[in-house]
Amino acid sequence: MFLRKAALRPVPRWAIVDEEVIASVEASLEDDEVNLQESLDRGYADLDRLQPSIALWMADELSRKKDELVQSVGYFLSVTVYMAFREAFPTRLREVDEGMLQIAEATLSADEELRAEDPLEILDSDDVLAISQPSLVAYVQHHVGEALDQGEGEVDLDELDGVYRALLVMVIALSHAVASPTGELGPSREALA
Repeated sequence: MFLRKAALRPVPRWAIVDEEVIASVEASLEDDEVNLQESLDRGYADLDRLQPSIALWMADELSRKKDELVQSVGYFLSVTVYMAFREAFPTRLREVDEGMLQIAEATLSADEELRAEDPLEILDSDDVLAISQPSLVAYVQHHVGEALDQGEGEVDLDELDGVYRALLVMVIALSHAVASPTGELGPSREALA
């Protein structure tokens, strides 16, 4: 798909989380449904140990939310998104530092602003990210939609939107923290050509 303009960099081919990985993460959680909270807590401990900047940033984002359903879906998705990256790229996922998170957030903000100022723009920033990370963004959107349904109109939409946006930042940051099979970080040479 051709984009007229975007501030978001495309996700390198080697950093795309495919549908099979997400299905595997979901299956591992369903296999242990009785101990789902323990599985999520182990995943969060792993996130905290290997991606401390993301864990701290997401914990801060979630702690400012008062809606318990929003906190719950945010916790679940931050852990499962991380687990999907860890499973897809066990040796190539590099640590995201605070600077990388700030760049991801600034890039998303710039893209949102760019789209808001153009009356002809039909895609939102999450649509642009979904072009590069389709399965992962669809997974996040699915669970956010389920939270809306589960909340039966009682969900704080501003808080849910804030968590959704934080998850998009997380996806952007982790996508660009995956080294190529040859160990390079950043855009591929073909993208720079």
